[in-house]
Amino acid sequence: MTDHKGAPVFVKVDEYKEILDVLDLIKGRIKDIKETLGSIDQLRNEEDSEISMWNRTVEDIEKKIDNIDKIMFEPEQSW
Repeated sequence: MTDHKGAPVFVKVDEYKEILDVLDLIKGRIKDIKETLGSIDQLRNEEDSEISMWNRTVEDIEKKIDNIDKIMFEPEQSW
């Protein structure tokens, strides 16, 4: 077998232009995908922040309920 690495490739000009158009289309789609992934990542970060806030709020409420529970059922120890 003959090794053809680096050998010139000949294509018709119209096929070459079509290949360039396809490559431009692919590059455009890749750009769109990256933008979409960036948006998804931003949304995920916002959701994570919101969920963290909810968790802190629930923990705060839980502490307050525990405190009320102690006051209600162990009044002599809470004073």
